[in-house]
Amino acid sequence: MIKKITKKLFVLILFSFSGILYAEDTTKLNKKNEIFNENLPATITKTNAEFIYKFLLAEIATQRGDLNSAGHIYLDLAKLTKIIPLAERATRIAGSARNSRLAMDSANVWQKLDKASIEPKKILAELFITSGNLAKARPLIRALLKKEEKTRAEGFLYLNKILSQVENKKNALRFILDISKPYLMIPEARFAIAHAAFAAGNKKMAIEELDKIESINSKWETAALFRGYIIGQDWPEKALAFYQDFLKRNPKSNEVRLEYAKALTNIKKYDEAKKQFLKLVNSSLATSEISLTVALLSIELGDNILAEKYFMQSLERGYPQPPQIYIYLSGIYDERGDFDEAITWLKKITNGEYFLDSRILMAEFYAKYKSVDLAIEMLDGLKKRNLLPNEKLIILRNKASLFLSDNRNQDAYDLMKSEEEEFKDSHEFKFDYAMLSEKMGNTLLMEQLLLEAIKLKPDYSTAYNALGYSYADRNIKLQVAKRYIEIALSYEPNNHYILDSMGWIHFKLGNLEIASQFIKKAYAINEDPEIAAHLGEILWAQGKKEEAKEIWKSSLNRHPSNIILLETANRFR
Repeated sequence: MIKKITKKLFVLILFSFSGILYAEDTTKLNKKNEIFNENLPATITKTNAEFIYKFLLAEIATQRGDLNSAGHIYLDLAKLTKIIPLAERATRIAGSARNSRLAMDSANVWQKLDKASIEPKKILAELFITSGNLAKARPLIRALLKKEEKTRAEGFLYLNKILSQVENKKNALRFILDISKPYLMIPEARFAIAHAAFAAGNKKMAIEELDKIESINSKWETAALFRGYIIGQDWPEKALAFYQDFLKRNPKSNEVRLEYAKALTNIKKYDEAKKQFLKLVNSSLATSEISLTVALLSIELGDNILAEKYFMQSLERGYPQPPQIYIYLSGIYDERGDFDEAITWLKKITNGEYFLDSRILMAEFYAKYKSVDLAIEMLDGLKKRNLLPNEKLIILRNKASLFLSDNRNQDAYDLMKSEEEEFKDSHEFKFDYAMLSEKMGNTLLMEQLLLEAIKLKPDYSTAYNALGYSYADRNIKLQVAKRYIEIALSYEPNNHYILDSMGWIHFKLGNLEIASQFIKKAYAINEDPEIAAHLGEILWAQGKKEEAKEIWKSSLNRHPSNIILLETANRFR
């Protein structure tokens, strides 16, 4: 007895064989390359078996994520039926599949079937522009701009956006100059020219266009922001003067004020930046992020009362990462000596990316206000959580740091020794353990651990540098030391610590001029007190004693407690 095939059963059968069916069908479709003629009658005019089969096939392909096949089948159906929504669906699916060729074919069919619709013409024009085929895009863009009088200005801004994707920037500039000729009294048209000119390297033309925009609409913020950006590329201070002048004429221009405030922050004029952000904090642009920015600038300027106010405002305005603010607030209360309130804010963080940071900070507060043992106990309590290996290492490092800050070097060493097996495959652990071993006077173990770290991570520049510097500082194996430091420098040529090591090894080898060059470069990158100590010693050896003294004096004013700097300066008095 043969069962009656229901609709549900038919679909199940179709699903079973669809892998073979649509693969075969789309292969045939891909071979077709005939020009679509919208004036010919439709081949399929009713919902027949062929239509149902192809439609189901397209839907199955879509559900399976085979968007290319689905797009091809929908396009074939659109050609056969002359149904507009099918052409539109083929275009949208091709866009999702990032298949620009299929999207062009589908949008072309769509616009031929629906000549009154603007949408397929926009899509087709965009596809031509982004593929660099500006000649084909030109008539479409002209027709769109001519027709869309009400949205013409927005059209130029959108055109500006998609032209930025054209690889040949000079072609893009020629294109927009041609397209915009009838519309040069529209500021947006001139803005598109200015943007394309700047991208093509013609800064003079860009500024000239912005000047013309200003004569049409001197209050337009978008043009002002772009001018400020261009000026700021070469001369940040001049950009500040431009923003300032614009704001005098347009005091309600919050977008420009925000950019002005950011520019002030970038060049570390925090006090002036704060004033601008305070004007914005209750403006139409007021957001939780701006409140947070004002709070951070207040901290930079040492005004914790104002910082607290705006941190709280940022929370009230729904800042998306409140734990970040909780950590800042805990720091404010720590500065005030309020242990309980500082801990209260940290306890609000119960999980997420800031949880571990909050607990490490909490341990620091326990060590500061209570005892190191209580802090260690608190960190040990985190073992109950399901920690990742890198999180376990972070906790271990912080425990060792707490012992060291309490002058309990032996406890820190014993702790690292007890965890050796747990972290036997961690190059970072071996490096930390090596540095602690050196501190304890066990240089043989230090060398062994650093070599093990390098074996685990052959490009571990920090370990190469530490090993080379240790030899140089002890005045042993100087050629070996030089080779290790050279390897480290090959991985990180602008690392100031490694540059300092290279200078130091040349100093030990008697190459004073080369040593001076390396350490001066290191000091120019970072005025670290230990680099200052080395630089002064080399200058002294070169007979430049007054220059050496000035380096030490300047660095001691900023780092009066640095042991190496103090020892070096005192040694040469």
